[in-house]
Amino acid sequence: MKKITLFILTFMLFGVFTSNAQVFENENFDGLNIGNVGTDVTGATAGQGGLFTQANAASNSDFQIVDSGGSLGNVLQITGSNSITGSRFIWQNGLKTDWASRTLGNNFVEVEFNFFTGPATTSKNEADVEIYNSDYSIVIAGFSYLPETKVLTGLAYANGSSGLGTYLIFLGPSDTDLILPENVWVRLGVAFNVVTGEVIWKGPGFYIGFTGSGAGIAPFEVDFSLYAGTGNTVSSFMFVDDYRARAIATEDLLSINNDVKTISNIINIYPNPVEDVLRLSLSDNINLAKLEIVDINGRLIKTISAEKVFDKEVNTSDLNKGMYMLNIYSDKGKSTKKFIKK
Repeated sequence: MKKITLFILTFMLFGVFTSNAQVFENENFDGLNIGNVGTDVTGATAGQGGLFTQANAASNSDFQIVDSGGSLGNVLQITGSNSITGSRFIWQNGLKTDWASRTLGNNFVEVEFNFFTGPATTSKNEADVEIYNSDYSIVIAGFSYLPETKVLTGLAYANGSSGLGTYLIFLGPSDTDLILPENVWVRLGVAFNVVTGEVIWKGPGFYIGFTGSGAGIAPFEVDFSLYAGTGNTVSSFMFVDDYRARAIATEDLLSINNDVKTISNIINIYPNPVEDVLRLSLSDNINLAKLEIVDINGRLIKTISAEKVFDKEVNTSDLNKGMYMLNIYSDKGKSTKKFIKK
């Protein structure tokens, strides 16, 4: 069972660096259908977008793709427990393999995402973003957020007053709590250096680093988690958008506009509707990694490796008539395009 361990504090400032990155996981949810993410909350079967869900005392409807009603388009909504029990987890598989095959020297794993702070509430739920080790016994790095108090803290594996464990790290000035405003979207980033154990957090009003005890622990999985909370009687929501996990040589959190929806502006498909051949229009400096064709129900129809995309064309002659999504994975991120096979 996944769970975090202990909590404590300390911090120091770091500077800004830049480097080339390898994007491993990327999801803006715009290519997914409104409604339940999946049909299985045991964590055994992937749902839309290759997302796995696991929950105690919960249902599939607690993991939803919803329309934000604004410029963000579709976002992920997780519904928390209204009691003292019940935890929710959602993640993608594959980080272990991607990390093992990363470019030599890309020793930082960086996780970035948009997060909604939510309204005033008395819910004791706790919303976390956690980078796990291979057996889920260690949260190497991440964030923890309390909807009731709007306090955001960092998570880092360290050797503190209670020994080795995952500790809370103050993100406010001079060892104080960082309190986020209500009902706003913020972009947050956390980076972990597998060689040195450094953990760095960046977001609105903070840019803080800490050297923990995670050196040598490879990142295995990134989870968005919502815990019940001690004494809880009220549910809360966790909203997430534009998630990205990547490997990089030198920390580069939030240094550019990392809204993955901008990738959609430089990748296009035509003709649409299509009969036999779907063509991709993209700039020469974008390197394709793979393509996926997904049906309107979120089922993966086929995967196409970059080597098989001759002349940036996709054979659609074997598809039945209907609407599909083309997931385009590249070194610049992921773009999802809807198309109709006629």
